[in-house]
Amino acid sequence: MTTVLTPDQCAFYHANGYLHAPSVIPPDLLSLMQTVLSRWADDTINNWLTQGLIDDPRLDLDLQHRLAHLWEAAGRPQYIRSPRRDLVSREMFDILLHPALLALAQDLLGTTEISVHGIFNARPKLPDQIWTQTPWHQDAQYYRDAEQVHVTSIWMPIQPVTEHNSCLQVAPGLHRGPLHEGWNDPETGFLGIAPEVRDALKGVSVEMQPGDALCFTQITPHRALPNRSNQVRWSIDVRYEPTAQATAAGQKQGFVAHSPADPSAVPAYEQWLKKWEEIPSGSY
Repeated sequence: MTTVLTPDQCAFYHANGYLHAPSVIPPDLLSLMQTVLSRWADDTINNWLTQGLIDDPRLDLDLQHRLAHLWEAAGRPQYIRSPRRDLVSREMFDILLHPALLALAQDLLGTTEISVHGIFNARPKLPDQIWTQTPWHQDAQYYRDAEQVHVTSIWMPIQPVTEHNSCLQVAPGLHRGPLHEGWNDPETGFLGIAPEVRDALKGVSVEMQPGDALCFTQITPHRALPNRSNQVRWSIDVRYEPTAQATAAGQKQGFVAHSPADPSAVPAYEQWLKKWEEIPSGSY
Protein backbone atom coordinates (compact mmCIF):
# COMPACT_ATOMS: atom_id res chain seq x y z
CA MET A 1 0.00 0.00 0.00
CA THR A 2 1.20 3.51 -0.81
CA THR A 3 2.37 5.80 1.97
CA VAL A 4 0.69 9.21 1.70
CA LEU A 5 1.72 11.01 4.88
CA THR A 6 5.17 12.28 5.74
CA PRO A 7 6.89 11.28 8.99
CA ASP A 8 6.30 14.83 10.26
CA GLN A 9 2.56 14.57 9.55
CA CYS A 10 2.33 11.24 11.36
CA ALA A 11 4.27 12.66 14.31
CA PHE A 12 1.91 15.66 14.46
CA TYR A 13 -1.12 13.35 14.46
CA HIS A 14 0.21 11.23 17.30
CA ALA A 15 1.29 14.27 19.33
CA ASN A 16 -1.90 16.29 18.88
CA GLY A 17 -4.62 13.72 18.20
CA TYR A 18 -5.56 15.20 14.85
CA LEU A 19 -4.15 16.05 11.43
CA HIS A 20 -5.33 18.27 8.59
CA ALA A 21 -4.03 16.43 5.52
CA PRO A 22 -4.32 18.61 2.40
CA SER A 23 -4.98 17.16 -1.06
CA VAL A 24 -5.04 13.47 -0.10
CA ILE A 25 -8.56 12.74 -1.45
CA PRO A 26 -8.38 12.20 -5.23
CA PRO A 27 -11.04 13.40 -7.70
CA ASP A 28 -12.54 9.95 -8.26
CA LEU A 29 -13.17 9.56 -4.51
CA LEU A 30 -14.76 13.02 -4.34
CA SER A 31 -16.96 11.99 -7.27
CA LEU A 32 -18.10 8.85 -5.42
CA MET A 33 -18.95 10.97 -2.39
CA GLN A 34 -20.91 13.39 -4.56
CA THR A 35 -22.88 10.48 -6.04
CA VAL A 36 -23.79 9.08 -2.62
CA LEU A 37 -24.79 12.48 -1.24
CA SER A 38 -26.75 13.49 -4.35
CA ARG A 39 -28.75 10.26 -4.19
CA TRP A 40 -29.60 10.87 -0.54
CA ALA A 41 -30.64 14.47 -1.33
CA ASP A 42 -32.85 13.25 -4.21
CA ASP A 43 -34.55 10.72 -1.92
CA THR A 44 -35.13 13.35 0.79
CA ILE A 45 -36.55 15.86 -1.68
CA ASN A 46 -38.77 13.24 -3.32
CA ASN A 47 -40.15 12.41 0.11
CA TRP A 48 -41.10 16.08 0.60
CA LEU A 49 -42.75 16.01 -2.83
CA THR A 50 -44.75 12.90 -1.89
CA GLN A 51 -45.87 14.56 1.35
CA GLY A 52 -47.02 17.62 -0.58
CA LEU A 53 -44.59 19.90 1.23
CA ILE A 54 -43.16 21.16 -2.08
CA ASP A 55 -44.39 21.07 -5.67
CA ASP A 56 -41.18 21.70 -7.63
CA PRO A 57 -38.00 19.62 -7.11
CA ARG A 58 -35.85 22.49 -8.48
CA LEU A 59 -33.57 20.37 -10.58
CA ASP A 60 -31.99 23.59 -11.83
CA LEU A 61 -30.18 24.12 -8.53
CA ASP A 62 -26.83 22.57 -7.58
CA LEU A 63 -26.30 20.20 -4.66
CA GLN A 64 -25.13 22.94 -2.27
CA HIS A 65 -28.20 25.15 -2.81
CA ARG A 66 -31.02 22.75 -3.75
CA LEU A 67 -31.61 21.02 -0.42
CA ALA A 68 -31.31 24.30 1.50
CA HIS A 69 -33.80 26.08 -0.79
CA LEU A 70 -36.34 23.25 -0.74
CA TRP A 71 -36.01 22.73 3.01
CA GLU A 72 -37.09 26.33 3.47
CA ALA A 73 -39.90 25.92 0.92
CA ALA A 74 -41.11 22.78 2.69
CA GLY A 75 -41.39 24.59 6.03
CA ARG A 76 -38.09 23.42 7.52
CA PRO A 77 -39.09 19.79 8.16
CA GLN A 78 -36.82 17.53 10.17
CA TYR A 79 -34.83 15.02 8.15
CA ILE A 80 -32.29 12.29 8.82
CA ARG A 81 -29.44 14.41 10.12
CA SER A 82 -26.87 11.59 10.21
CA PRO A 83 -27.66 9.23 7.34
CA ARG A 84 -25.96 5.87 7.50
CA ARG A 85 -28.35 3.08 6.49
CA ASP A 86 -29.58 5.12 3.54
CA LEU A 87 -26.03 5.54 2.26
CA VAL A 88 -25.46 1.80 1.94
CA SER A 89 -24.72 1.19 -1.72
CA ARG A 90 -22.05 -0.06 -4.08
CA GLU A 91 -20.60 3.46 -4.16
CA MET A 92 -20.39 3.67 -0.36
CA PHE A 93 -18.64 0.29 -0.29
CA ASP A 94 -16.18 1.58 -2.90
CA ILE A 95 -15.56 4.69 -0.77
CA LEU A 96 -14.77 2.59 2.30
CA LEU A 97 -12.34 0.46 0.29
CA HIS A 98 -10.82 3.27 -1.73
CA PRO A 99 -7.01 2.91 -1.93
CA ALA A 100 -6.50 6.55 -0.91
CA LEU A 101 -8.37 6.04 2.37
CA LEU A 102 -6.73 2.69 3.06
CA ALA A 103 -3.30 4.24 2.52
CA LEU A 104 -4.21 7.10 4.87
CA ALA A 105 -5.50 4.66 7.49
CA GLN A 106 -2.32 2.58 7.19
CA ASP A 107 -0.16 5.62 7.93
CA LEU A 108 -2.33 6.75 10.84
CA LEU A 109 -2.78 3.34 12.46
CA GLY A 110 0.73 2.04 11.75
CA THR A 111 -0.43 -1.28 10.33
CA THR A 112 -1.38 -2.78 6.97
CA GLU A 113 -3.99 -5.04 8.61
CA ILE A 114 -6.94 -2.64 8.59
CA SER A 115 -10.67 -2.97 9.16
CA VAL A 116 -13.46 -0.58 8.31
CA HIS A 117 -15.23 0.50 11.50
CA GLY A 118 -18.95 0.14 10.82
CA ILE A 119 -19.83 3.68 11.94
CA PHE A 120 -19.81 6.16 9.05
CA ASN A 121 -21.97 9.20 8.38
CA ALA A 122 -22.98 11.88 5.95
CA ARG A 123 -23.38 15.38 7.35
CA PRO A 124 -25.94 17.44 5.39
CA LYS A 125 -25.54 20.57 7.51
CA LEU A 126 -28.24 23.07 6.57
CA PRO A 127 -27.96 26.78 7.37
CA ASP A 128 -29.36 28.41 10.46
CA GLN A 129 -30.37 25.40 12.52
CA ILE A 130 -28.99 24.03 15.74
CA TRP A 131 -30.44 20.55 15.22
CA THR A 132 -27.44 19.39 13.17
CA GLN A 133 -24.83 21.38 15.08
CA THR A 134 -22.76 18.64 16.67
CA PRO A 135 -21.52 19.83 20.09
CA TRP A 136 -18.15 19.03 21.65
CA HIS A 137 -17.90 15.25 21.82
CA GLN A 138 -15.55 12.29 21.52
CA ASP A 139 -16.40 9.64 18.95
CA ALA A 140 -15.76 6.84 21.44
CA GLN A 141 -18.64 8.15 23.56
CA TYR A 142 -20.78 6.43 20.91
CA TYR A 143 -18.80 3.17 20.94
CA ARG A 144 -17.13 2.89 24.30
CA ASP A 145 -15.51 -0.47 23.54
CA ALA A 146 -12.96 1.56 21.55
CA GLU A 147 -11.65 3.42 24.60
CA GLN A 148 -8.36 1.51 24.53
CA VAL A 149 -8.27 0.82 20.77
CA HIS A 150 -7.02 3.28 18.18
CA VAL A 151 -9.92 4.09 15.85
CA THR A 152 -9.09 6.84 13.38
CA SER A 153 -11.84 9.04 11.96
CA ILE A 154 -11.44 10.64 8.53
CA TRP A 155 -13.74 13.61 7.83
CA MET A 156 -14.02 14.85 4.24
CA PRO A 157 -15.94 17.86 2.89
CA ILE A 158 -16.97 18.15 -0.75
CA GLN A 159 -16.79 21.96 -0.76
CA PRO A 160 -14.60 24.56 0.96
CA VAL A 161 -15.34 24.75 4.69
CA THR A 162 -14.58 27.74 6.89
CA GLU A 163 -15.68 29.12 10.23
CA HIS A 164 -18.55 30.76 8.31
CA ASN A 165 -20.06 27.55 6.91
CA SER A 166 -19.36 25.03 9.67
CA CYS A 167 -15.84 23.74 9.61
CA LEU A 168 -14.85 21.49 12.49
CA GLN A 169 -12.95 22.49 15.58
CA VAL A 170 -10.67 20.12 17.47
CA ALA A 171 -9.12 20.33 20.95
CA PRO A 172 -5.47 19.35 20.38
CA GLY A 173 -3.53 17.15 22.77
CA LEU A 174 -6.48 15.63 24.62
CA HIS A 175 -6.53 12.33 22.73
CA ARG A 176 -4.86 10.40 25.54
CA GLY A 177 -7.94 10.71 27.69
CA PRO A 178 -9.97 10.64 29.63
CA LEU A 179 -12.98 9.34 27.73
CA HIS A 180 -15.76 11.37 29.31
CA GLU A 181 -19.17 10.07 30.22
CA GLY A 182 -21.70 10.89 27.52
CA TRP A 183 -23.95 13.88 28.22
CA ASN A 184 -27.17 14.36 26.28
CA ASP A 185 -27.14 17.87 24.86
CA PRO A 186 -30.68 19.27 25.37
CA GLU A 187 -30.44 21.71 22.45
CA THR A 188 -29.43 19.20 19.78
CA GLY A 189 -30.14 15.76 21.23
CA PHE A 190 -26.59 14.71 20.42
CA LEU A 191 -24.39 12.86 22.89
CA GLY A 192 -21.52 15.07 23.95
CA ILE A 193 -19.23 16.40 26.64
CA ALA A 194 -20.79 17.97 29.75
CA PRO A 195 -20.75 21.80 29.95
CA GLU A 196 -18.38 21.95 32.90
CA VAL A 197 -15.77 20.10 30.81
CA ARG A 198 -16.41 21.55 27.36
CA ASP A 199 -16.37 25.15 28.58
CA ALA A 200 -12.66 24.75 29.30
CA LEU A 201 -11.81 23.37 25.84
CA LYS A 202 -9.81 25.53 23.46
CA GLY A 203 -10.85 24.76 19.92
CA VAL A 204 -8.70 25.03 16.81
CA SER A 205 -10.75 25.69 13.67
CA VAL A 206 -9.75 23.52 10.70
CA GLU A 207 -10.66 25.26 7.46
CA MET A 208 -10.42 22.93 4.48
CA GLN A 209 -10.71 22.54 0.72
CA PRO A 210 -12.30 19.67 -1.25
CA GLY A 211 -9.68 16.95 -1.42
CA ASP A 212 -8.47 17.60 2.14
CA ALA A 213 -9.03 15.19 5.02
CA LEU A 214 -9.29 15.88 8.73
CA CYS A 215 -8.09 12.87 10.72
CA PHE A 216 -8.52 12.44 14.47
CA THR A 217 -8.65 9.72 17.09
CA GLN A 218 -11.70 8.30 18.82
CA ILE A 219 -10.80 10.26 21.99
CA THR A 220 -10.03 13.65 20.42
CA PRO A 221 -12.71 16.22 21.38
CA HIS A 222 -14.21 17.97 18.36
CA ARG A 223 -17.33 19.86 17.29
CA ALA A 224 -18.94 21.54 14.28
CA LEU A 225 -19.38 25.29 14.17
CA PRO A 226 -22.73 26.80 13.07
CA ASN A 227 -23.45 27.02 9.36
CA ARG A 228 -24.02 30.74 8.73
CA SER A 229 -23.99 30.48 4.93
CA ASN A 230 -26.94 30.01 2.58
CA GLN A 231 -25.74 26.60 1.40
CA VAL A 232 -25.64 23.05 2.73
CA ARG A 233 -22.28 22.03 4.13
CA TRP A 234 -21.79 18.46 2.89
CA SER A 235 -19.31 15.96 4.30
CA ILE A 236 -18.75 12.25 4.79
CA ASP A 237 -16.82 10.72 7.68
CA VAL A 238 -15.46 7.17 7.86
CA ARG A 239 -13.45 5.20 10.40
CA TYR A 240 -10.79 2.49 10.47
CA GLU A 241 -9.27 0.33 13.20
CA PRO A 242 -6.47 -2.27 13.38
CA THR A 243 -7.94 -5.66 12.53
CA ALA A 244 -6.05 -7.34 15.39
CA GLN A 245 -7.88 -5.12 17.89
CA ALA A 246 -11.15 -4.72 16.00
CA THR A 247 -14.00 -3.81 18.34
CA ALA A 248 -17.42 -5.43 18.55
CA ALA A 249 -19.10 -2.13 17.68
CA GLY A 250 -16.80 -1.70 14.71
CA GLN A 251 -17.28 -5.21 13.37
CA LYS A 252 -21.07 -5.11 13.54
CA GLN A 253 -21.39 -3.37 10.18
CA GLY A 254 -17.66 -3.19 9.52
CA PHE A 255 -15.31 -5.57 7.76
CA VAL A 256 -11.68 -6.34 6.96
CA ALA A 257 -10.61 -3.74 4.42
CA HIS A 258 -6.99 -4.66 3.73
CA SER A 259 -4.98 -7.73 4.69
CA PRO A 260 -1.67 -8.68 3.07
CA ALA A 261 -1.67 -11.68 5.43
CA ASP A 262 -5.03 -12.95 4.15
CA PRO A 263 -6.37 -11.09 1.09
CA SER A 264 -9.41 -13.40 1.01
CA ALA A 265 -10.60 -11.85 4.30
CA VAL A 266 -11.82 -8.75 2.44
CA PRO A 267 -15.52 -9.41 1.71
CA ALA A 268 -17.44 -8.89 -1.49
CA TYR A 269 -20.01 -6.12 -1.60
CA GLU A 270 -22.85 -8.66 -1.38
CA GLN A 271 -21.46 -10.00 1.90
CA TRP A 272 -21.38 -6.52 3.40
CA LEU A 273 -24.92 -5.87 2.18
CA LYS A 274 -26.18 -8.82 4.24
CA LYS A 275 -25.12 -7.03 7.43
CA TRP A 276 -27.77 -4.39 6.71
CA GLU A 277 -30.71 -6.65 5.84
CA GLU A 278 -32.43 -6.28 9.20
CA ILE A 279 -31.82 -2.53 9.48
CA PRO A 280 -34.71 -0.65 7.77
CA SER A 281 -34.16 2.32 5.52
CA GLY A 282 -34.59 5.66 7.25
CA SER A 283 -32.86 4.39 10.41
CA TYR A 284 -29.30 4.74 11.66
